Amino acid sequence: MRQLDNLININELPIPEAVKSDKENRAIGLGVMGFSDTIEQLGIPYDSTHAYDFADEIFEFVSFMAIDESANLAKERGSYKHFKGSGWSKGKVPIDTIETLEKDRGVTIDVDKKSKHKGLGWDALRAKVKKGIRNATLLAVAPNANIGLIAGTTPGIDPRFAQVFSRNKISGKYLDINHNLVIELKNLNLWGKVKDIIIELQGNIESISEIPEHIRAVYKTSFTILPHAYIEIAARAQKWVDQALSRNMYLETRDVDEAMNIYTSAWKKGVKTTYYLHMKPRHTAEQSTVAVNKSEKLGKIGFATAFNQTEKVTPQAPIEKVCPIDPQERLTCDSCQ
Repeated sequence: MRQLDNLININELPIPEAVKSDKENRAIGLGVMGFSDTIEQLGIPYDSTHAYDFADEIFEFVSFMAIDESANLAKERGSYKHFKGSGWSKGKVPIDTIETLEKDRGVTIDVDKKSKHKGLGWDALRAKVKKGIRNATLLAVAPNANIGLIAGTTPGIDPRFAQVFSRNKISGKYLDINHNLVIELKNLNLWGKVKDIIIELQGNIESISEIPEHIRAVYKTSFTILPHAYIEIAARAQKWVDQALSRNMYLETRDVDEAMNIYTSAWKKGVKTTYYLHMKPRHTAEQSTVAVNKSEKLGKIGFATAFNQTEKVTPQAPIEKVCPIDPQERLTCDSCQ
């Protein structure tokens, strides 16, 4: 929190309006990454009640500590300019805004509103926040695709797209491997036996009977996890986050009704935003290239035979680069962003 607040002072913004807004609101967005990496090491399936409660606990703790530290910074450095009249000045914390949302909508938000950390003093923190807070906004969960790769962990709160998949970089192509899974399989003397099968199945271990069922449950890939789990994880996190989450969604079909059900469920559970909606058929479609000499071939068939071409048609220049179809690679593609 201190580092992010310090960054506002040293950041160089391009226009005066942005500088003014930055200084007056001191808005920051502390997030998380490596959620899936963590629950894998703990042996917790992503689509389990245990994982939902774990996400609840993590985000409650992060939320409490972030708010507390911003209040401490306000004592040292002063509150942001527009603190007076804000929700913070009334002692409201993110979890309290669910009640406001329910009043605005006239319906109950379908999310567990209970605290998972009995030792955290939320009432004392509310009283503390009334006296001042340094930053207008505190928390936001970004996709973290690039920095997740740098840190060697999973992005944001997303599961893995595959346990083993290839990644294209300037330096060349290499295999990205889930080391948590490799360690587990090596401990069972299974890695050498199933490695090639995993690669052949593009990193999906769900159908590999040689791997114990409890391991297959923990290491599900993005398209094998039901959408309900994505929404539930996001809802448990969202209630503690004052801004929003980048919640990627994955569907095995391109069914419009199913997609609508996902977004309706997210709305009912109080999730503010989603991010990409990845549909499996789009990622598994056969890749093709443009035939650069197609114009020449057209001159030899159909109505084109009625014309005598005296000049050779200049072939279309090949496309040098196209956006990747791998969801994880798309998160690092500037064009896709």
